[in-house]
Amino acid sequence: MNELRPLRPEWQQGCYAHLPNFKMILPSQPHAKTAALALLMLFRIAPSGFASQIFLPSQIAAPGATALDPVAFTSQAGSVSGIQFDLQYDNSAMSLVATLGDPAKASGKNLYAVDLSPNKKRFLIIGINQTSIPDGTLLNLSVSIRPNATSGTYSLSLSNVSGTDPSGSAAALTGSDGIMTVVGSPGALLQPNGVVNAASLLPGPVAPGEFVTLFGSGIGPTSVQRPSDSVSRTVLGGVSVFFDGTPAPLLYAAPNQINAIVPFTVAGKTTTQVTITSQGQTVAAVAQAVASAAPAIFTLDATGTGQGAILNQDLSVNSVSNPAVKGSAIAIYATGAGQTNPAGVDGQVTGTVLATPLLPVSVQIGGVDAKVLYAGAAPGQVAGVIQINALIPSTATSGSAVPVALTIGQAGPAGVTVAIR
Repeated sequence: MNELRPLRPEWQQGCYAHLPNFKMILPSQPHAKTAALALLMLFRIAPSGFASQIFLPSQIAAPGATALDPVAFTSQAGSVSGIQFDLQYDNSAMSLVATLGDPAKASGKNLYAVDLSPNKKRFLIIGINQTSIPDGTLLNLSVSIRPNATSGTYSLSLSNVSGTDPSGSAAALTGSDGIMTVVGSPGALLQPNGVVNAASLLPGPVAPGEFVTLFGSGIGPTSVQRPSDSVSRTVLGGVSVFFDGTPAPLLYAAPNQINAIVPFTVAGKTTTQVTITSQGQTVAAVAQAVASAAPAIFTLDATGTGQGAILNQDLSVNSVSNPAVKGSAIAIYATGAGQTNPAGVDGQVTGTVLATPLLPVSVQIGGVDAKVLYAGAAPGQVAGVIQINALIPSTATSGSAVPVALTIGQAGPAGVTVAIR
């Protein structure tokens, strides 16, 4: 199945420049979103009582910075299996993107979001099961402060908060608003949990060869920089990122975001010191845990969940309007596979030698084990992009969003889907 080859990526600018552009176009899915969002509109008025709660964080950030804020959920000993709420914010000062928190993912939920207006988003968290959502991080909210935002306090306001219990009855649920305080730039600052997997947008231990994105304030060059004569460079606009002194290949650098590839030299370590330098001077540093692998599948909309970056057997892009056929092969693109054989070379573009992960690779599609035909380096792409060719089981469910689960030594995050007919 080596004919399933990736398309060459171009590195996008903007908030999600960490994702390779596989020349894929994601069709609009307004009807699917509308149907999903309509489910919770049918909730009855919740009975009064000891309500579960959603807590929006309060943060401080500088103009141009991106703050990663966990939205907390506490059940207060209640049982909530579905949640809907609206979030209003000042879109002239900031923009918002959210990903589902690990506890909600583990309970089999999915996140749906839609813009009700330029300054209001509606979020819906539901699943096809009756499992209760556990306490913990409900959403990971990425708040990007616009460079021209004026200093002051900005409200993050919740409304239309509602929930349902596993039986389908309304559950008492309240929300607590948050505040974003914009202040003058305090200098270079790497955000807490500001090193995230570039495919999933989730923080955690880094792995050899993993694509990562670093979010902060003033950590990069004053203007956007990309490699001009190669796929990656170790210096962009005078800025470098080191892992225990080893320079990382850089793919994109902007004032508040850097996209890098973890050097393969971290293999075998338990921690690594990540250091960002500008013109040879250290501007930010953080100790980061290291894992043998941190697998995650790239997604088409750059949110870390939803339609995966997947090609059908005919090399067309898998999508709702172009689903794969059961029994056919698909090519899945991911990162975080860890060390390979032969050993990975930082920044090297894959040619005729196709390195394979040292750790075992498995795929489930719709909860059914899929036969893996190939798992290794993606031809024509920089080391760290992994291609997995897998057969769609004949017993897999059909649908526009069938779950795809990737395990490379350890399970990757849930939430990525493929369309199957």
